[in-house]
Amino acid sequence: MKRQKVKFRWLSTLATCLILALCIGISIPLVGCNNTEAEAGTVTMEINPGVEYVIVRNGNVKAVRFLNDDAEKLLEEIELKGQSLKSALSITVAAYKTAGLMESNDTVLISFDKKLSDDAKLKESVSEVVREALEKTKSVHTVVYAAATNNDETAAIAKKYGVSQGKAKLIADAKKNSSMSEEDIANLPLDELVGLQKDVNSTVIDSEYIGILKAKAIALNDSGCAVRVEFTEARLINKGVKYPYYRLVFNDKRTQWTYLVNAVTGDIIEKNEVALFISLEEAKDVALKDAGIKDKLEVKVVFTKEELSRNSGRPCWILEFYTAEFQYFYKIDAKTGEIIFFDYHIDIRKAKEIALTDAGVYEDVAKITFTVEEYVGGGIKTPYFYFVFNNDAIQWTYRIDATLGIVLEKSEVTLLISLRKAREIALTDAGIKDENEATFIKEELNRSTDRPCWILEFYTEKYQYSYKIDAKTGEIVFSTRYISMAKAKTIALSDAEFSDSNKVVFTVEKLVDGGIKTPYYLFVFNNGFTQWTYRIDATDGSVMYRNEEVLMVSLDKAKEIALADAEIPKGVEVVFTKEILSRNSGRPCWILEFYTEKHQFSYKVDAKTGEVIFSRRYIYIERAREIALNDAEIEDVDRVEFTVEELVDGGIKTPYYLFRFNNGRTQWTYRIDATDGGIQFADKEELK
Repeated sequence: MKRQKVKFRWLSTLATCLILALCIGISIPLVGCNNTEAEAGTVTMEINPGVEYVIVRNGNVKAVRFLNDDAEKLLEEIELKGQSLKSALSITVAAYKTAGLMESNDTVLISFDKKLSDDAKLKESVSEVVREALEKTKSVHTVVYAAATNNDETAAIAKKYGVSQGKAKLIADAKKNSSMSEEDIANLPLDELVGLQKDVNSTVIDSEYIGILKAKAIALNDSGCAVRVEFTEARLINKGVKYPYYRLVFNDKRTQWTYLVNAVTGDIIEKNEVALFISLEEAKDVALKDAGIKDKLEVKVVFTKEELSRNSGRPCWILEFYTAEFQYFYKIDAKTGEIIFFDYHIDIRKAKEIALTDAGVYEDVAKITFTVEEYVGGGIKTPYFYFVFNNDAIQWTYRIDATLGIVLEKSEVTLLISLRKAREIALTDAGIKDENEATFIKEELNRSTDRPCWILEFYTEKYQYSYKIDAKTGEIVFSTRYISMAKAKTIALSDAEFSDSNKVVFTVEKLVDGGIKTPYYLFVFNNGFTQWTYRIDATDGSVMYRNEEVLMVSLDKAKEIALADAEIPKGVEVVFTKEILSRNSGRPCWILEFYTEKHQFSYKVDAKTGEVIFSRRYIYIERAREIALNDAEIEDVDRVEFTVEELVDGGIKTPYYLFRFNNGRTQWTYRIDATDGGIQFADKEELK
């Protein structure tokens, strides 16, 4: 069944907490490795939403990337980074189930990048982790594995459709075995996509049967069908029979196949093939033969319509095609091959050529606009083409015999002054002698009023012009001359002390000239922290209005606020290690971390108000470690091994450094106050 793209509702905080509570696991190294923090590779899980997990060798997720909007909307508020791969997969599936995206016995695609695929031992270990994680969900029946190829074709497909390179490889392979378009293949449900593969690596989870997906693949591969099919029946029969089997019925609209596939072994028990209709090629042959076209190589034939339809409940092939001289229409019985209806006439392009030539404008066809071009053939003695076309000044009406190609009727009406004439009038009025000095950006014939007018807009190096010229008399109805928008923009940016337009974003840039005394350019632009609004006089370039509004405090301002709050004297060297614009419960804030010679600091500063939301000052971990060692009266530090040394500051009143170290005979445990270096706890234990 094809999975529909859904509109996600936000997961509640309670639901999120439940997911996390159910799924958090323990990190276990995937394979034996001294460097458990080394990047192992990338694993991608796809149903419709796709999530890419970058994992390290200790089994934890280092980074997460969402392949499409569905995944991002669903998982953006769930913390997957830092989880074990098993936990991350379980959390993701739980979220999919909560959103109604997973059904029982679903199929999941797991893709490995080249780095992970090339390490056979690691790949096997990861595959086992995947299987263990997904079999606990009770929603996944089949896991399909794919490996990235890292070639240009799969990279392009992955980028275009927002999928992994593993799924892109399945799409690329399916294109070789199917007449479907790439886009149609990419939109197939996963089980149908896999069914188009000649070979696929899959694992059935927690089932005594091979699964419907595998059964479909066996039947499709055996049938040799290379186009998309429709399954009318796909079910497991395991009651009242000695050997359970899958009954599969599918067709490609021309042929129907019925398969019985052993549900345990995958053997084909029975199969049947029935022709439903004559093929498209057979229908084409019938039409071409009737049209007297014996050799398609001698006469170029272009088919414009090839459609299997029904005529009063009678299935038929609808064919339309043309040659250099004629256009043909056929309805052919899809079961018997009988011609139900046919018609032919000269090609519409040939008919247009006849009309244009007769009107004397064939050589100037680029300046002609057709307002009517239709074939009239129903219920009349002589079918004909009806054309209405015009240039700037004259309108022609023609009826062309659709069989003989002769002119049945024609008329000619003088309309308006030409576009060229209107341009000459405007340029002369503007004092522009050389028309090459002007660039026209609008040339429009407006017929919306009783007085049709040519609307012309053009510019030179200095000015921009707008004209309305009466299309019947040539009278100038309206004219204006403005400085160019580019010039007005430069004036606004210069006044705001911005010389580089790339440093700002324009949200409004328009000319306001209707019903006002002084036309002006309206600009609204910002650099992320400040927004400016300008009105620039369109006639002389003067600044009519300006306004400046602070959107957010800048990074430099946030630093200044934090340093002042920390009471760090001027002249003391400060090194910033973190400068991030983030959100705190939906509140934009600057996250700042920095240190001096004596302390390290952590700050959150409201990006709109400059308010200090959070601040902490800690002693260095090296100083805390020294305090613990001195208290333990250890002189030879080189003989001491630290097993724990970490900062504990989440959800507690007094942050502290936790140390655990030993010299082989004795183990010490210390908690050192992270703010003042005081000893909160000390313990000494003799080792056996």
